[in-house]
Amino acid sequence: MLKDIVLRLRYLGVVPQVGFVEYGFRILNRDKSMRQVILTISDDFFLNTDLKLQEAPDLCYQKVLMDLEAEATDSCSSFSVPVTALDIAHYRDLHPITKLRKHFRRETN
Repeated sequence: MLKDIVLRLRYLGVVPQVGFVEYGFRILNRDKSMRQVILTISDDFFLNTDLKLQEAPDLCYQKVLMDLEAEATDSCSSFSVPVTALDIAHYRDLHPITKLRKHFRRETN
């Protein structure tokens, strides 16, 4: 269970790169070990899937939570994880307001 492993999950911020954007998180485990996770989102997702820059930090946060829940053991290593089209689709399924807003905007244009 996530609460048994992770004491604190902190968003570190965003760093734009050429072709993608990085979103950083620091994880403090219950055993006081720390690790850093960097999620990367390709610029194409912001252009082609109508992913908003404002949504990306929450999408990444939710993905980190899901990945932590799925971990078999608590690893102390830092790692980088790409955000995929499937991750974005899953986020959209969990956040229907985003879908409604997208649908409403298309009808009004």
